Amino acid sequence: MNQTSQKSFRLLKKIKDPKFEIDRLEYYSLSLYIGMKDFQILIIDSELNQAVLLEDYVFDPNLKDSEKSAVIKFIFDDHHLLLANFWKTINVIIKNRIFSFVPKVHFCENQVQSYLNINADFDPSKNEVMLIHHKISDFVSVFVVPKRLVKLTANIYPGKAVKFFHQSSLLIHGVISKNEIGKKDVVLYIDRFGLHIVVAEDKKLIFYNQYSIRKFDDYLRYIKLAANELNFSLEEDEISLYGYLGKNTPHFDALKKTIQQLTLGNRPKNIYFGYVFDEILDHQYFDVFSTDRLGI
Repeated sequence: MNQTSQKSFRLLKKIKDPKFEIDRLEYYSLSLYIGMKDFQILIIDSELNQAVLLEDYVFDPNLKDSEKSAVIKFIFDDHHLLLANFWKTINVIIKNRIFSFVPKVHFCENQVQSYLNINADFDPSKNEVMLIHHKISDFVSVFVVPKRLVKLTANIYPGKAVKFFHQSSLLIHGVISKNEIGKKDVVLYIDRFGLHIVVAEDKKLIFYNQYSIRKFDDYLRYIKLAANELNFSLEEDEISLYGYLGKNTPHFDALKKTIQQLTLGNRPKNIYFGYVFDEILDHQYFDVFSTDRLGI
């Protein structure tokens, strides 16, 4: 590993279950979560429905987009597992802000670029537009994937059907899965310098949006706006918090003063976790651990 590459990213977390078996890759599902700031790897034993490996990398914040692509390729090339091509399934989850949701009754496939242009500008020459039809939520997710990433995964996994998803799909279906008929769930997911708000009621999506955070006050500003729009109470309604914000932190205490019924969320029940994953708090990696909701 050269010096430049070592400074380009950091491995924040690596958990490998003792039950991981290199000879069982054909039964393992590989999921890659790629954002502007970070990169996660999750491997699940599909037969046992058990998480067997998690890795979490964060990029140097000074890297340019082109340099991040080189770092991702370096991680692939230097990794003892990622270059294998025996996986049962391969999923790539994109974490960006270039996406849009369209109700199925109004969806026209020849209008996908206009749907995206409502929310963000993008370069069609550098990005490929992709679609996910959400069966349980009755809408279509339109998002973009950098063409260089599509090409990279195609070269690494020839002959494999690599499936691409947007991070929002995992968060939405993770919340809907834990929601119960007759109840409303308000969920805050704090990403690295980002906030996602998801509201589900009666197993249906009511609201989803994500926000870029520059300073702490932005969290409360966006949460209050959503509360006013959706008519939920920051004083009385129970609100679940997931993500990278811990309970014993000044930021959690500050949120708790305004959101009086704020509680840390529980880990999704869709995957079994061995004892080695006990070092991860239950409210962390909610999007990553909602991976089996990809069958949408």
